[in-house]
Amino acid sequence: MVLQCSKAIKNRYNMIYEIQLWVFSFLKAIPGRIGCGLRNVLLPYKNGAKVLIWSHTHIDSPSKLTLGNNVSINRGCVLHAGGEIEIGNDVLIGPGVTIYSQNHNFEDTSMPIVAQGYTCKKVTIGNNVWIAANATILPGVIIEDNCVIGANTLVNKNIEKGSLVVGNPCRVIKKIGAND
Repeated sequence: MVLQCSKAIKNRYNMIYEIQLWVFSFLKAIPGRIGCGLRNVLLPYKNGAKVLIWSHTHIDSPSKLTLGNNVSINRGCVLHAGGEIEIGNDVLIGPGVTIYSQNHNFEDTSMPIVAQGYTCKKVTIGNNVWIAANATILPGVIIEDNCVIGANTLVNKNIEKGSLVVGNPCRVIKKIGAND
């Protein structure tokens, strides 16, 4: 009886998740500021004032996403917030940016990777940050305030405040505000 009950609960959870995926799919396709407004009202992320999440942005685990004030997430981004994502104030995220807060476990070679589960690590993005097009932010990364992440950059480590970083893997090429 317990097995049947837990299976029924699991099936109900899967059905709710499926319905959420359908709703999210329709919401992410709505263009313009109307779409941005609907996403802010209907998706379960925590957001400050003047948040714009543009069309075709995919958010996994939106209840674990926190956005500050004056945040713009451009078209076609992927935010996987399974391990939590926190984004500060005055942040610009360019088109095609990917932010992951979880990753597959793969160390046990006696077991298929798909069966090993995930490791979740919170991603934190500070205030006054610009993440340019097609950058990728990996789990556990902290990007401090006043940073610029160049286009196509792979951010696999923490970034100190006031840094301009580029490349794969990323490297600091300039301190912003510092004399050349």
